[in-house]
Amino acid sequence: MNRNLNLSYVVQAGDNLYSIALKFKTSVESIFILNHLVSPTIYIGQMLLIPEPASKKGIEVRQLQYKPVTAYTADRPILVNGIDINTGQYPVLNFQPAGATYPYIYVPIAEFSRVGAKVVWDEANQVIRVTSDYDELKNRVNVLTQENQYLLSFTEDLSMKGLGNTAGNILNSGIVGKENEWLYYNKRQGTALYGTLSKIKTDLTMDTPVMSNDDPTYINVLNGWVYYRNGRDNGKIYKIKIDSTERTKLTDDSSTDIMVADNWIYYANQSDGAKLYKLNVDGSGRIKLNEDQSSAINLIGNWINYQNVSDGQKPYKVKIDGTERTKLNDTSAYNIQIHGYWIYFRNPADENRIYKMTLDGSNKIKLSDVPTSIFNVSNGWIYYTTVDVPGGDLYKMKLDGTSKTFLNEHFVTNINIFDEWIYYTRAEKMVYRIKTDGTQKQTLY
Repeated sequence: MNRNLNLSYVVQAGDNLYSIALKFKTSVESIFILNHLVSPTIYIGQMLLIPEPASKKGIEVRQLQYKPVTAYTADRPILVNGIDINTGQYPVLNFQPAGATYPYIYVPIAEFSRVGAKVVWDEANQVIRVTSDYDELKNRVNVLTQENQYLLSFTEDLSMKGLGNTAGNILNSGIVGKENEWLYYNKRQGTALYGTLSKIKTDLTMDTPVMSNDDPTYINVLNGWVYYRNGRDNGKIYKIKIDSTERTKLTDDSSTDIMVADNWIYYANQSDGAKLYKLNVDGSGRIKLNEDQSSAINLIGNWINYQNVSDGQKPYKVKIDGTERTKLNDTSAYNIQIHGYWIYFRNPADENRIYKMTLDGSNKIKLSDVPTSIFNVSNGWIYYTTVDVPGGDLYKMKLDGTSKTFLNEHFVTNINIFDEWIYYTRAEKMVYRIKTDGTQKQTLY
């Protein structure tokens, strides 16, 4: 018959399982199992069975193992992924390895399940395995930080100081330009084939009917000059002073997608297969920048982002000196517009619904649930038209695709935006405007 070597002990004030185990040279686990405890909480006067002492060798090993550990009931939050898992029901272990600056805090494994960790008993290896997405999230933060630094490296000047118009307006034919309190626009009467370059104050007073008899589109206004594509002269680029003097033809190239920045004019040269060109604002220094059929020009710092028609409408970029031509990805992207660190576009693979992706071509996100005809991104909103019957219905939504709002107009084409006004045309080509909240519809003439 085996002799029972277990001892009995009455819990005293200040005792806890760890101190009792240390006193009798045993382990917390042994006391816990022998007494069929369901909680490490004990009370004064409680009778506990104490297991027989372990071997001297075992004691030495255990003392070395637990020497730097202290047990206590934490009176402060224990945060894991921002969630306090300290219930006050269990003691915690404070372990500080030799040479460590901060201690490790050990808490009951069961509590980790409340903060997204997965606790699994590995039967084969007789160990408990705790997994978490912490490392994955930490790695993702590191990746995003690197991506952000990469984006900042070539977007030091997203505003591109000295632009004659926005990329969104030019993508919508640039029917209106603006400088100070004056609007410069294509004034077309009724069903006339051509319009004229006119100007009017933003309060719609002092209408100047004719600045020139040219039919202007892709209007840019910068430093007292109006630059535009002249429809009456096979799409060649002209400029004229805002006082209607010094009208000048700058190139014989038939051009679209004209954007003026500082002292340069960038355009798609239709006389040379819509390849990207630039020339000085005085008409000199004409340079070819790529060999691609290009559209949807966006000027971002020292880069030109564009839609490469030659390569299935894929998004590309090239430096303003024509070097470092780069394809961003293999997504067909119509009408690309850059706003902040995002490229917005219509996705032909999804019935021309609006999507966005980061400037490096990654992180593609769907924003709209309806097919779209045209759009313009401005001041934290996307203004767009649908292709459903009757067609051209004018809507807006936030940059994340939320807050979709109908703006009380149908059959809209050529959305241009300045300040709190949307300027647009309809089938009759007259220029209208409406507030960005869908109120106060007006005509410019």
